[in-house]
Amino acid sequence: MVKLTTKRGTAVQNVNAEFGKFTQAAQKLQKERLQVSGADTVLSTQRGTATIQAKDIPVVSQPSLKGQKITTNRGTSTETL
Repeated sequence: MVKLTTKRGTAVQNVNAEFGKFTQAAQKLQKERLQVSGADTVLSTQRGTATIQAKDIPVVSQPSLKGQKITTNRGTSTETL
């Protein structure tokens, strides 16, 4: 379950699903799109002011967050993941 903060930080919703670009499914889809587009495809970055070729994008693995501490409750307490 994920707690989603809404309404300028005054409300919290409990969401029973993973969402966003950091999920495993979204990352897999992004890798597939880069492979289909080809290594010589030019992509725009940094609000459209710079370009990079698809073959130059580094492959970075996601580190484990187990044991990391996060700050909660407006910075007054911490939780260990």
